[in-house]
Amino acid sequence: MADRALALVVDTGKALLENGGEVFRAQSTMEIMAHSLGVQDFHVYVLTNGIFASAAGGTATMVRHIPAVATHLGRVEALNALSRELTAGRLDLPGAEAALHRALAMPGYNTKLALLAGVLGSGCFAFLFGGGAPEVLAAALAGAAALLLTSAGRRFAVSRIFTDILAAAACTGVALAARVWVCPALNANTAIIGALMVLTPGVALTMGIRDFLNADYLSGAIRLFDAALIAGCLACGVSLAYMLARGLWGVLL
Repeated sequence: MADRALALVVDTGKALLENGGEVFRAQSTMEIMAHSLGVQDFHVYVLTNGIFASAAGGTATMVRHIPAVATHLGRVEALNALSRELTAGRLDLPGAEAALHRALAMPGYNTKLALLAGVLGSGCFAFLFGGGAPEVLAAALAGAAALLLTSAGRRFAVSRIFTDILAAAACTGVALAARVWVCPALNANTAIIGALMVLTPGVALTMGIRDFLNADYLSGAIRLFDAALIAGCLACGVSLAYMLARGLWGVLL
C-alpha cells in the first residue's frame, strides 16, 4: 500500500510537469498528497526534467524522467482538483488512482484548432508590429507553414533542434517568396517576425524566471537554457533561409 501511495504521488508530480505545471507547485502538490495519504518520511527533489522521491526512511525510492514538456492546462486543473479532493478526504487511494488515470486520458488539443490559433496569432502579431494587409496575410501563411512542420516533427519524433530550425526557415522562406512572387512592396521582415512569435519559447522563459525568483536555480537555469537554445535554433533557421534566398533571388532581396 505504501508503494502504491508513493507511486501515485510521484506520477502526479510527473504529470504536472509534463503538462506545463511549475516546479515549485509540483513539489508542493506532491508533499501535500503524501501527507494526506500517510506516506511516512517523504522527501522529494523536483527538477524541470526529473523527480527524485523517497519515503519510509529511504527504504522506498522512486525516480521519474520528464523528457518533454507540453502545455495542457485542462490536465493541470484536473490534477490540482485531485489533490484538493484527496486533501479534503473525499478520495481514498483507489479513487485517487482512478482520478489520475482520468486526468491523463484527457484528449489533447485539437490539431486543426491549434493550427488555426497559430495562424491567427501570426497575423495579429504582424499587425501589432506595424504590418498592413499584405504583411498580415504573409505572416499567416508563414505561420501555417512553420506550425505544420513543427507538428510533423513531433509526429515523427524528429529532434526538436532540427524541427525548430526547419520551421523558422520555412516561415522565412514563405514570407520572402511572397515578396518576390506576389507583392514586391511587402515588408518581409514584419511578416517573418509575426510568424516567429508563435514559435518563441515564452512559457519556458517566464517559468525559468519564476524558478529563479523561487530560489530554484537549477530548474531555472535548465528552462532558461532551453529558451536560449530554441531562440538560437530559430535564428539559425532564419539565417539559413535568407542565405538560400539570396542565392536564388539575390538581385531582388
